[in-house]
Amino acid sequence: MRHFDAWLLRDPYSIFHYYPTGRRWQETVRDLIQERKICAPSVDISLQAASTSSKPVDPYARPMASQSDSLFFRKLPAEIRLIIYNYAFGDEAIHLVQLKGKIRHVRCKHSSSSLDRNRRCCPVTPARWRVKDNRTAGHSDSVLYPHTHASLPASLSNSSVALLRTCRAIYAEAADILYANAVFDVDDLHTFIAFSLIVCPERLRSIRRLTVQWMPIWQPMAGQEHKSSIYSHTHNDHLWALFWTRIAALHGLEQLHLSLDLGRFSGNAMGGVVGGKRFRLAIDEPWVFPMLCVHGLKSFELGITARCDAYAKRVMEQDLCRDAMALRDALRERMCSPRGQIPIVPSLQMKRACGMEAEVLDVPERKMRPRLAITAA
Repeated sequence: MRHFDAWLLRDPYSIFHYYPTGRRWQETVRDLIQERKICAPSVDISLQAASTSSKPVDPYARPMASQSDSLFFRKLPAEIRLIIYNYAFGDEAIHLVQLKGKIRHVRCKHSSSSLDRNRRCCPVTPARWRVKDNRTAGHSDSVLYPHTHASLPASLSNSSVALLRTCRAIYAEAADILYANAVFDVDDLHTFIAFSLIVCPERLRSIRRLTVQWMPIWQPMAGQEHKSSIYSHTHNDHLWALFWTRIAALHGLEQLHLSLDLGRFSGNAMGGVVGGKRFRLAIDEPWVFPMLCVHGLKSFELGITARCDAYAKRVMEQDLCRDAMALRDALRERMCSPRGQIPIVPSLQMKRACGMEAEVLDVPERKMRPRLAITAA
């Protein structure tokens, strides 16, 4: 592997050290990136690993002090302590980010993460591919990890979590409250997968609300991914299926908001619409199949946002709204059904019940080309 010693002396997260101008690294190096063995949290994201639970944290594994000298425990009843915990953790949105191989978070200034704002509430938190069209200052598109804003390290939060580290007695009482109160917000598939694999199952079962703000580079489950692309390690069919497997494993999840953030559209001189990502919004599409694993929700919302000029808006708006509403209602019917119920979708032939299996779907050849709905964020 030529020039590898020189690469070691430079930033290992730089895209240009794997995909330099004028040539490309050998296939073995690109495979390491795509398999997430370079520049990623050290967790096993295989389907087999995702189907097994991580070892839970047991605060009672060793004898716990009686806390007889603690005025907090001795003077305050449990009801008052719970009020304090709820105030400390708050009803807030938490943006999950991945920075140089570590999963971190930013506490949002708002109590919820809006579907149509796409993390603009906290402009340092969007993934780098989501701000490329906006040319947002401070973001870098020259590194491999997802979240790259120069001010992000200074915006990271840990103040509320620090309370759980003070003693095991507080952890035992309050850990579930942190996860139950917060609205977790994610815009990168691998960031959430890694987060769900390093958090113990008891805490995952406490998560009640999740917002997914996702921008595809290409359509999942359609054979469109390019192995040589710098996005192949963040956008691929394996991650898409595994992501929904991990969401389906959140047995306490009650509220799921999904925003599809698909680019910018504009009219051209030929009277057409160009740009953005073209999706067909329908329940029988292969990219929707992994989502059908999720059940038992109390609330599901789907947001499709678009940045369009006047001509593109006039052409797209009516069909887009109609198809988005139809898909939202169909997904809501299935995702809000009782857990354990197998989704029945007319005219679909699925090889597996959901994305938890290695082979997710079996798509028959279509006799007619489906009509495309153009969506964007």
